[in-house]
Amino acid sequence: MFKLDNTANQRTTMKQTTTSSIPNMFLRKAEETQRIETRYRRITTPIPANETLELMSASADVFPQVNCYQPPILWDRAEGFQIYDSAGNCWIDFSSTAVMTNTGHGHPAIRQALKQHVENGLLAQFSYASEIRVTLAKRLLELAPPHCEKIYFWTTGSETTECSLRLAREWGMRKDPAKCHILTHTGDYHGWTLGAHQVSGESAGKPWLTSPDENIHHLPAPRLNIGDGSGETTDWSAFFDAGIADLVDRGVEPQNIAAVFIESIPGSRAVPWPTEYVHRLRRWADEHDVLLIFDEIQTGFGRTGKWFGHEHYDVRADLICIGKGLTSSLPLAAILGPADVLDLLGPAEITTTHAGHPLSCAAALANLDVLESESLIEEAARKGEIAKEKLQTLKARFPEHIADANGLGLLHVVHARDPKTGLPDCELARRCAWEAVKRGVMMIQTGLPTIKICPPLVISDDALIEGIETIGEALESALTVY
Repeated sequence: MFKLDNTANQRTTMKQTTTSSIPNMFLRKAEETQRIETRYRRITTPIPANETLELMSASADVFPQVNCYQPPILWDRAEGFQIYDSAGNCWIDFSSTAVMTNTGHGHPAIRQALKQHVENGLLAQFSYASEIRVTLAKRLLELAPPHCEKIYFWTTGSETTECSLRLAREWGMRKDPAKCHILTHTGDYHGWTLGAHQVSGESAGKPWLTSPDENIHHLPAPRLNIGDGSGETTDWSAFFDAGIADLVDRGVEPQNIAAVFIESIPGSRAVPWPTEYVHRLRRWADEHDVLLIFDEIQTGFGRTGKWFGHEHYDVRADLICIGKGLTSSLPLAAILGPADVLDLLGPAEITTTHAGHPLSCAAALANLDVLESESLIEEAARKGEIAKEKLQTLKARFPEHIADANGLGLLHVVHARDPKTGLPDCELARRCAWEAVKRGVMMIQTGLPTIKICPPLVISDDALIEGIETIGEALESALTVY
């Protein structure tokens, strides 16, 4: 029988090496920069610009530190794949504002749709019906797999996790009160509300959580620690079976499991799941009457080169959580699934004020039009191959410091490594991201040993290449001061 090796050690290592090293970035003083003037980048001041320091300081005063971790750039406006501050500096955006602006910043079609809807006057509707909400629901169900019959609107991705968790337990416990256990994967991320936090990775072990849900269990994730040899396994079916066997040894029987949550592609490391693993998971779920819930918050709406990320594995998702790229702008999220699951909760058992807000629906409909009319799903797949080639070149340039570079479509991650220990390197990733921002490429500070590359799908080929080459310059600079 296949056995997991050093699972506990892997988990301990993951905790030790991915502890956030991000300081309060909003307190950072301006740093001198080299003047940059290209077609897509413009840096002509210290970073942050001196004229923005007062507002950056005010931000540090009024916002809690937990909100002050991204690069200290005072965003003034954004268009397409570029971001501007009030001092005239311009960045190529490799963040998509937390993997959201799939159709770019402020697409003209979305702006026009919002203007037209504001003139209509319906700016709030709670749970009352409206034509625009029904129109969007029908449009999304047409895009979804055939078994998805209904859609449950929410505002944020975390809410879809919370709701899916409750639906899964309602579904399971109505079959058998003992069928209440939930599985997820180490290293996954599903949000920061109470249930979503516990479903995310091993976050149920956070010290603040005095009463963790004892019926949420974390399966070991394939390819969790890049560059440490843990991804060399080839029998992924046996790997999954070993994880289940470990649960059984701890008293969790498969018939008592209601659902498994899984990110279509883990956003923190952008390493696609082994197809064999996902297929085995699907077969096992069918064998034991378990819901398979795919989190598509980051990976939906063309981000990976397909409408939904789980399509890469050719498996059925019982529930699909969507958000972010659904509008490329305003807050909107939803769950797609069969009626026999989504209808489990009776009227008013859960209510929410802003879910399916009419303005967000207007943005979503326009966003879907743009994705289709500009062939952005196909473009993401094509540009993803460009990114993959350039990132492999970057890896070859820094073989000791880049453990790997992975991704699909326009969701990629460079994994930073400490050459002395061979372990993931949070500090190097942080410094590289900051150096890239100083050179005109906007990055996400992840707090992890990863450099995340997720530009809007509308980015031009040459801007994509320029941005990746700039990351190479940033990494070289980060190593000189590291």
